[in-house]
Amino acid sequence: MKSTAGRNAAKPNRGTDRYVVPIVAKTIDLLDCFGADGEALNLKEIIQRTGLPHTTAYRILHTLVSRDYLTQNGHLYRINKMRRRLTFAYANLSTHISLAVDIEHSLRNAMASAGIDLLVWDNDRNADRAIQNAEEIAKRKVDLAIEFQLFEQVAPVIADIFARAHIPVISVVNPHHGSLYLGVDNYRAGFSAGVALAEYAAKYWRGKVDALLLLESPPAGRSVQSRLVGAWRGLESKCGALPQKCVHHLDSGGNKETAMQAVQAFLRKHATKNILIAAINDEAAIGAANASVETRENRKIAIVGHGGSSEMCALIAQPKSPCIGTVSFHPELYGPDLVTFALRVLRGRSSAPAHYIAHEFLGKDWMMSQRKAG
Repeated sequence: MKSTAGRNAAKPNRGTDRYVVPIVAKTIDLLDCFGADGEALNLKEIIQRTGLPHTTAYRILHTLVSRDYLTQNGHLYRINKMRRRLTFAYANLSTHISLAVDIEHSLRNAMASAGIDLLVWDNDRNADRAIQNAEEIAKRKVDLAIEFQLFEQVAPVIADIFARAHIPVISVVNPHHGSLYLGVDNYRAGFSAGVALAEYAAKYWRGKVDALLLLESPPAGRSVQSRLVGAWRGLESKCGALPQKCVHHLDSGGNKETAMQAVQAFLRKHATKNILIAAINDEAAIGAANASVETRENRKIAIVGHGGSSEMCALIAQPKSPCIGTVSFHPELYGPDLVTFALRVLRGRSSAPAHYIAHEFLGKDWMMSQRKAG
């Protein structure tokens, strides 16, 4: 019968095991004291949880920060998630909107290059779906969420879902309550659209403007609506104040069909000749262009959009199209810029709550130069 003495012998503890390296054991104790994912602790709290001497704890912390096992922001320390492969989630606005598709393509390429896994959901331009997607993303315990959705009223709900799951969130294109933001400065983008409309009217209509149509989308909220505030102000900065009766606010729904119906109704009701149209996005601008086809023989119409979608650019390139330009949001920049912004956030480094993407007005002259270059 075999002896059980060896098996029953007490295992050596840290104090008696001569193979244990004390400083390594203390380092592991320190790392283990961080509880919930993303928890931030200061030096005093770490000492209380580990029982380590002040100097020892500080030196271990300093070493772990220098080797990127911990991140430090002021007096607070966190586990560095980037010691492993990261997973981001992207809830896209819709697979049927050109700008959203282009941004998703940019994100996929940039994440692949950075070695980050990207999971993608489709919000389908639906508020309830956006909330459901946020709940699913929260269950996946991703490292960071990227949100592109339209409805301002559900933004706080989505922000709360991610906050309770301790998942940082960055909203794109449409700024979100309670989130970081990556996208254009909406007011300044709109201002450049308004300047372009004014310059067009001065060049082709001798500055005579009978009506300015602002194709709005109220559910998108004030930040996105500021594009049209900017367009109005940009126009007036060049041609002077317009009489209030000349400015018309139409609900475009931010989509082609609703925008087309709204503009058609206006054109049937009003006999105005020189009409400038600023649309909240390219979808609404395209709808306005479709509405103007039947009536343009007796009117002069100029339309600008926002986004820089390929469909809108194709319309602008047509010489007879009333679409004279769009403010490009440069979707190709979203992926690389978001990777840089997100990694800065996850490292716990201080950062401005908004990171602005450069915008650029693309008009018919630009389209012609591109065609010649091509």
